[in-house]
Amino acid sequence: MTLLFYATSKMPAKPNTVPDWLTLRAALTPNKPAYWRRLATGEWSNTNWGTVADKVHALSAHLVGLGLRSGDHVAIMMPTVQEWEFCHLAVLAAGGVIVGLDAHDAPENIQHILQMVEPQALLVESSEQFDLLASLLPAAPAIIISREATASSRIKSLQNLLTPLAEIDITLPTVKPSDLATIIFTSGSTGRPKGIAYTHSQLCLAGEAILSRFPSINEDARFPCWLPLSNLFQRIINLCAIIRGTQSYFVESPRDIAKLLPEIRPEFFVGVPRFYEKLYVGIQSEITKRPWILRKIVNSAWIIGNRFQEMQRGLRPPSLAVRAAHYLAETLVLRRIRGMMGPDLKFMVSGSAPMPLWLLEKMHGLGWLIIEAYGISECIVPIANNTLESYRFGSVGKPLSENEIKIADDGELLVRGPGVFKGYLGDTSRNVAFEEDGYFHTGDYAQLDADGFLSLTGRKSEIFKTSTGRRIAPVPVEACIKQLPYVEHVVLLGRNRPVPVALLTLQTEIQAAPPLPSSTLQSIVADVEVACSSLPAYQRPAGALVIRSAFSISGGELTSNLKLKRNSIEEKFLTNIDALYDALAHSTDHSHCLVQEVP
Repeated sequence: MTLLFYATSKMPAKPNTVPDWLTLRAALTPNKPAYWRRLATGEWSNTNWGTVADKVHALSAHLVGLGLRSGDHVAIMMPTVQEWEFCHLAVLAAGGVIVGLDAHDAPENIQHILQMVEPQALLVESSEQFDLLASLLPAAPAIIISREATASSRIKSLQNLLTPLAEIDITLPTVKPSDLATIIFTSGSTGRPKGIAYTHSQLCLAGEAILSRFPSINEDARFPCWLPLSNLFQRIINLCAIIRGTQSYFVESPRDIAKLLPEIRPEFFVGVPRFYEKLYVGIQSEITKRPWILRKIVNSAWIIGNRFQEMQRGLRPPSLAVRAAHYLAETLVLRRIRGMMGPDLKFMVSGSAPMPLWLLEKMHGLGWLIIEAYGISECIVPIANNTLESYRFGSVGKPLSENEIKIADDGELLVRGPGVFKGYLGDTSRNVAFEEDGYFHTGDYAQLDADGFLSLTGRKSEIFKTSTGRRIAPVPVEACIKQLPYVEHVVLLGRNRPVPVALLTLQTEIQAAPPLPSSTLQSIVADVEVACSSLPAYQRPAGALVIRSAFSISGGELTSNLKLKRNSIEEKFLTNIDALYDALAHSTDHSHCLVQEVP
């Protein structure tokens, strides 16, 4: 039986499972490019939708033949490659439940996840990777598959299983919308990751909800798939690609994304704030390398761009003089800078964490519109997002119609709807964060303005009170300090302390230097004070620790989606923090920020 007949004969009237959407896409556009991968030669090779469906069908049949049953848990640990997506779709077609593992996650988190889900199958990059995982597994899975070739008899080769065999004649199970499709885990920023299960219907709802806000995305659009596929958000975006027939360019190493974007020529780009911060720092670094006259021209063009876009956002028609100046700036400078992201980019999306307002404005001045979206692990449908037609910097946009929201008396945002989860894996009490009427406590303070735009004002778990009773939200203060181009990460602390202090990590080139001279530390003092000058005095850090080691996932300071693990960071550097507060207590000069370096 050919795939085309298979797809046509089983095509659903209205897809409501992920396999149904793939079946429909393969029937509608079997010969259109679906997935692109970069060859060692530097060329890009594509796989069309018909071939994707063929490979997925072959692998799902093999999985069932190997003993995978509906409802079985399957863990995948691979880089961001098209084989990850083949495995993902095949497991779902076989009735399995996907659990994504991040190879860069802390071993204790991976072990916790494996113990929670007890996978019946494990799909890995290589046999060596399986050997590393073996000690973390609660029991050896019945099915072990490696993407790379292996000589081990107990580990199957993925490439062999992606090829249909004539003697394989297996009927796949019927996947229902109410069947579980995936178990994800919270970031673990405030403790151990917690498991959350979602059904096929919820995944499909999320994909359709996102696309309803971006109708311009079509079959000819291209976008890079570069975020970890262990992260559900990237998988939902890939589902959107199936629904619309969009072309996905797989970028295996995130470090390569910047240099590959001009080749990919995306129409839209999805990233996290850290990417945009590094992009801004990279642009500034390149500008400083240019001769004085070129620096002057670029900075002047950027100022003109900032003014022009500010007027546009404020719905004030730019004057003829501003429009003429912007035309020259755009033609001579700004368009060339934007070329580093490809010539066809229409907009960018940011999620996972708040974007600093100043960075949104600076990027818009270059002509790059970054629109923020907001979601939580416990609601698979994004709660709110800005759009090309309706956006407001400093907000996360308007709530999606699939969600019902309300603001509690203390300012916390509550949400309910078909995308909200039913409870954490292994916890049936539902008494932690649900109201009696089904609303879920997001843990975020929020405000809804008269035009319907939602703004987040802080995370309940992050906001702290000093011993003087002052309430401080750390993110806005951290955003001010992160304007300094040499600062990599910032953490503001001060719960039950007399004043707040900041922990700073520096860019790689500064970290690599010998112990910082006192002149450099004094320069950091001055820069931090200027960056925070617009804040109320009680919010400005009275002291700062300069940490020479970079924060990382493996080091336990960052989650797999690059959020700060504040509790872990504070615990790790507690001795240094205590020493800084002791120095502040004995200092006679309180007019300046006190900076110390952590060896």
